[in-house]
Amino acid sequence: MRTIHGNLSLMSVMDIIQWADNSKRSGTLILFQDDHQKKIYFQDGQIIFVWSDCQGERIADFLQFETLISQQKLHEVLSDSEMLGLPFIGYLYSEGIVSLSRLEEILRLVAQAALINALSWETGLFEFIDELPGFVLNGPVRLSSTQLLLESLQKFDETHQNSRVDSDRIVVEIVRNIEHGNLDLPPIPDIMQRIVSKMDSPNVSIDEIVECITDQILAAKILKICNSPFYRRSGKVTTLKDAVLFIGFKSLISIVTVHSLSSFSPRNTVEIRKVLQHCLVCGMIARQIAQDMRGDYERAFICGLLHDIGKTVMLDMLSDYLLEDDVRQKLIDGHHAEIGYLLARKWNFDEAIQESIRFHHEPERAVMHRGLVEMVYLSNIMTYSSQAGDTPGVSFAGIDLKQINVAELMERVDGLDEVAGDIINSD
Repeated sequence: MRTIHGNLSLMSVMDIIQWADNSKRSGTLILFQDDHQKKIYFQDGQIIFVWSDCQGERIADFLQFETLISQQKLHEVLSDSEMLGLPFIGYLYSEGIVSLSRLEEILRLVAQAALINALSWETGLFEFIDELPGFVLNGPVRLSSTQLLLESLQKFDETHQNSRVDSDRIVVEIVRNIEHGNLDLPPIPDIMQRIVSKMDSPNVSIDEIVECITDQILAAKILKICNSPFYRRSGKVTTLKDAVLFIGFKSLISIVTVHSLSSFSPRNTVEIRKVLQHCLVCGMIARQIAQDMRGDYERAFICGLLHDIGKTVMLDMLSDYLLEDDVRQKLIDGHHAEIGYLLARKWNFDEAIQESIRFHHEPERAVMHRGLVEMVYLSNIMTYSSQAGDTPGVSFAGIDLKQINVAELMERVDGLDEVAGDIINSD
């Protein structure tokens, strides 16, 4: 048995199929990318069967949809064909379960779906084994590899051309809406509105604020933050009242904001929680930077915690469009700061928060709160860096790096990320 293997970046799927057809190969082509795998079975250069673990490419799903055969019946047919040593497709035909023309049509659809997707694999591995398993050998359906490849290429080109046209139109539309402020931004969450209303009262008590926090998950998150190793308290905070006294009203509002955003878009829960986990780490680092500089560490924590809220809104906004992942990410990277600023302005956050959100990638543009914005900028960079030397050589005008123990903070990033993940993902 001979095996040929290689990298798809050096030999494409199209090249391999043409080689198999031209040389009249019999065997199994296995394609690997990340956690996905496809198998294309050739006999004398023709495709006789296709197997894939990718969604929308499984032959059992096509058979059920196209013929209304039950899943149980398919399992029985597969078991019987294996027991008799007959090809699965051949057994479906010989037993009169599915006609030959129908089987050929279904296999063509499965093969096209698998190939159209595989044609986009610019990276990955392949393996061709000169061996065919019994359940496919000498089956009744044989498809021309070259013809199938040409059909798949045509559909692949049509799909990607339409996708590019649609993406360009969508990007222009979204950018125009952002520039004109024509966005359907979410209203301030009810719990935030209640707490803000209470705080506006000159005679408000801690108990009245605590009464607004009826969500037990939120209460648990507040306590977890207060008792996290980052705060280095000697005693444990056990009541919500003590927690609010400890973190302060402004920090409370920012934590409530993050909690509200964590369930803001059910379609993007995992991605949004990753963003908020990063935000919490950034807030903790910004707080420590401000403490090292003997600055307003509560405000630094808030600004760090809220700096990427624009990403959460954009994740939900872009879910309404069919965009390729790289196009969507480019939009988020390029516009989340402006979207976050518009949201902060709509929710009446103070100017320091608005400026930190808007300019956390461009601190030199900050006018009123340059030092605070630089703290958020630095903490944001540090969360993505692996060592102190990775921080860029930016000329800071609002903070003094000599006052900050950057190396020590860098060593704590992984631990803070673990703590933040536990807090954000607690349900």
